[in-house]
Amino acid sequence: MDPQITLRRWPVVAWSPGCYLRGMARAALLLALAAAVLGWCWPVADRAAATRSTPSLVHWQDAAHDWLLVVDPATRELVVYDAVDGRPLQRLGADDGLPEVQSIARQGSWLQVTGKQHPPVRLRLPQLQAVAARGH
Repeated sequence: MDPQITLRRWPVVAWSPGCYLRGMARAALLLALAAAVLGWCWPVADRAAATRSTPSLVHWQDAAHDWLLVVDPATRELVVYDAVDGRPLQRLGADDGLPEVQSIARQGSWLQVTGKQHPPVRLRLPQLQAVAARGH
């Protein structure tokens, strides 16, 4: 018996330049979309660090007062609570001369309120009235 040996030939695909360019354009578009999605949902260390570094709570106490001064992140106002029983005493915002509150810091008998795109405002404790604005 004489077995016949057949060589199998693989088909040769000829790509036209137009088809090749369209395929490369689609691949580039998919790559750009994937990069945009990853950039949007990937956690950024700087964003997380900036969020954590804003002081939003100050405890202030003297002979007649025991207060917790807190930044309300939803309204960006300064809220004063009684530190003993936790009831809200006062809410300060734009009507009281404060900017959109980003952070607060105690400096002796002063409370410095920092707002986004505004100079810091200093409040005298315990009166909580805007006394001086720096940066003007």
